[in-house]
Amino acid sequence: MNDKITVGIEPPQEVSLDKWGKRLMENILLAAAEAVGERKEVADSVEVTLTFRLKPDIARDELQVSVDFERDPTLITYLPR
Repeated sequence: MNDKITVGIEPPQEVSLDKWGKRLMENILLAAAEAVGERKEVADSVEVTLTFRLKPDIARDELQVSVDFERDPTLITYLPR
């Protein structure tokens, strides 16, 4: 897997928390499958690393949570206080 994160060209997508979790899991599994496909050696496990950003949204009284993916747009959801 590449050490460099390539953020998708598409604009970020704001989704509800339940949909955000589903999309997050789909992207984790996709990244793991790609890592397995790129390997030349057999291994017991695959490591997937994601970077999450947390940002307070004072106007909405919520916490913005976002995560970037290599091929999909950044996913954003909001957690109420």
